[in-house]
Amino acid sequence: MRKTLIWLIPALSLSALPVVAETVAPPRTAAEKQALRSRLDAEVDKQFRKTDSNRDGKISRAELTAVSPKNAAYFDLVDMNRDGTLSREELSAVASLMFENWVAKNG
Repeated sequence: MRKTLIWLIPALSLSALPVVAETVAPPRTAAEKQALRSRLDAEVDKQFRKTDSNRDGKISRAELTAVSPKNAAYFDLVDMNRDGTLSREELSAVASLMFENWVAKNG
């Protein structure tokens, strides 16, 4: 049975695009899980590059607000080290947590 996966990467990992909804089957094998994880990592990287407008390797609150004012409300939740910027690692950690929770619920 196919289930709809709503990747909330944009909202919770603060990437720039609106929520991406895809119909995907939960991974049945380690290879399928890795393939989905690779797609997720690529999307996080793409959105990070798009949002980091000054190319300093960090996303500031201003950069995020300029791209997605609605998602800026989540900034403090993802800024785990409270340095006032979002790193690729912080975004990846949130995306990883969300992915693992989705797999656990649907896999």
